[in-house]
Amino acid sequence: MFISGAMIIALCTIVFEACSYWSVPLPTLPGFIADALPIAEKVIKNARPIPAFTTKNYNQEQAIRMIVVGDWGTASAVQKQVAQGMRVCAERSAPQFIISTGDNFYNNGVESADDPQWQTKFEQIYTGKALELPWYAVLGNHDYRLNPLAQVEYHKKNARWNMPAPFYTFSKNVGGVVADFFMIDTDPMQRGKAESIAEQTKWLDAELAKSKATWKIVVGHHMVRSNSVYGDQAFMVKHIKPILDKHHVAVYFCGHDHDIQYIHPPDDKFLSIVSGAGGGARDTNYGETTKFAWTNGGFVYMALTARELYLEFLDADGRVLYAEKFDKPTSAWK
Repeated sequence: MFISGAMIIALCTIVFEACSYWSVPLPTLPGFIADALPIAEKVIKNARPIPAFTTKNYNQEQAIRMIVVGDWGTASAVQKQVAQGMRVCAERSAPQFIISTGDNFYNNGVESADDPQWQTKFEQIYTGKALELPWYAVLGNHDYRLNPLAQVEYHKKNARWNMPAPFYTFSKNVGGVVADFFMIDTDPMQRGKAESIAEQTKWLDAELAKSKATWKIVVGHHMVRSNSVYGDQAFMVKHIKPILDKHHVAVYFCGHDHDIQYIHPPDDKFLSIVSGAGGGARDTNYGETTKFAWTNGGFVYMALTARELYLEFLDADGRVLYAEKFDKPTSAWK
């Protein structure tokens, strides 16, 4: 029986998707197969017409600017195309840093700070002057497969990679516009570790209470809200949502679903943004409270000024698919 290269690639695509979804360990795919994994094959269910929108450039303003990308470390054609799209965006919009929403290395994380995947899935992919930026990352469930603390160790080895601990804070100040970022470690909470839940919720509540920043942004891997594969995560709704509401957090960024989603239920005082389309794609879905959804690779850009929060949702080529601007204070958080 003759087995063609296309059949091998198709089979590997099915296996890769299944192992990724069910969290089954999978060896690193050969380069020629990873490069050939399909980019545009998933669908957007219940899609609605995209509302009219206008874009805005904040390069000449006192603004904090960033790219948010997640679930990227596959070394696949998808990841490489999204990285090129990020370069396009960066050359146009001049972000000062990049946020990673986790699952930084598929399928099993890294073994050490010297793991070759740091080169093949990070350093050699996000290249070019426009992307020579600091990264601030959280851990995802796949990062826990081998040695999650290796990603903390790499922070000491490469100044570009910022992860001083599994959960931490950092601040940005541009011309008096201050944004505080609260990076949480959701995987131990997802696995029901009571000690981690107690420690992190106490920490997050206290850190948010201390913040006097113009904007408060929280980042984790698992979602509070999703209308895609995983749906709302009950442990996040129970333990994290009340803290976000209490402290007037503007946005909660996450990954985990391999798509882009912008969701705002009326009961939430924050915007839920899923940015998990950095290295692969799955079918996604519009729910009742979905404002925008996309799949087949992409990322999010955000700019913050003293009075405005601006979001762009971009495809794998760096094309803006939808944008929205909020004034502060705004009804979005009431």
